[in-house]
Parts: sequence; structure tokens; C-alpha cells
Amino acid sequence: MKYLSQGAETEQRLTLLISLTSISSKPVIQALRDHLQKDWRGLSDTSAAVLNGVQLPNFNRALKTLNAVATTVEQIKDLDWQHLKSIK
Repeated sequence: MKYLSQGAETEQRLTLLISLTSISSKPVIQALRDHLQKDWRGLSDTSAAVLNGVQLPNFNRALKTLNAVATTVEQIKDLDWQHLKSIK
């Protein structure tokens, strides 16, 4: 399941998710921002990669990594929510 949507993510959420990865290339990070941030452009994956001089396979790999981290974060949130509901 994909937890990240084109043009729908906040800058803060994206920054935090990126910090949990080994993604360090400034052009790749900017391409991810151009594709994902709601207060940014919400460009297609191809357009975001081309605009930032990133090869599409590298962009897709970074996006897949970011989605994997977002999935883990959401799973942790679900576990925490279930735990909080059970102790009431």
C-alpha cells in the first residue's frame, strides 16, 4: 500500500520521512518534493525527475524507499492507537 500521494504531503512530514532514510542526493530530494509536496508543484514523477536532472529509475527507487518508511510509520501509529484504546 502506498501512503504517499502526489501533491498531498506537507513539507514537515516529507522532511521527517526523508530523515529516516539514507536518501541524501539534493536533486533526488528536490524531485521528491516537486512530486509529493502539497504546497509545491505536485508534478508527475517523470516531470519531477527530469526537472531536477534525476534519472527516473533513481527517482523511483527513492520514492519506493520513502513509501516503505511511510508504511512503517503508519503501522507504528496503528499499534500505538490500538494500545491507547485498550488501556482506557
